[in-house]
Amino acid sequence: MKKLFALGIILLSIISIGFIDNKHKMSAEAAKSSLEQDVPDNTNCAFCNMVVYQKKDNMGVFAGQAIKKKGKVVYYDDIGCLLYDEVKNKTENKKYVRDYKTLKWVQAEKATYVKTSLASPMDDGYIYFNKEADAKNYIAKHSGTKIVPYKTVRKESIEKYQ
Repeated sequence: MKKLFALGIILLSIISIGFIDNKHKMSAEAAKSSLEQDVPDNTNCAFCNMVVYQKKDNMGVFAGQAIKKKGKVVYYDDIGCLLYDEVKNKTENKKYVRDYKTLKWVQAEKATYVKTSLASPMDDGYIYFNKEADAKNYIAKHSGTKIVPYKTVRKESIEKYQ
């Protein structure tokens, strides 16, 4: 009887893990629509498991999302988690970050990155802009900030977590 009970617990655990993993699983077409929506309620970072904030929250500007090859959408609390998770899992995803000005999703590789002293969830302090002119305007108004190339941000993320 104890063996049967233990087997039942194991099976429930496996089913639960599958359910949790599929929380944001969707078709590739539906994944594209995730770019028009906010982070779902009660979402945790796919890398560090911290809260991923919605755009209405001050910390929401740091959120990122990845659309995996089969259309599964996962969310991240900060750019470091987004970039290093891809390296850790030896995969390449479609990556998006939030434009600081409009809060719309922007392709990560095409965004302009600004290093700030703002407190972000993982203390990376980067904000992102769809338009380079908006980034330059931000820098003009905030001393101690600078534009940083995507390659540098990615390199820093890898070094931080290795």
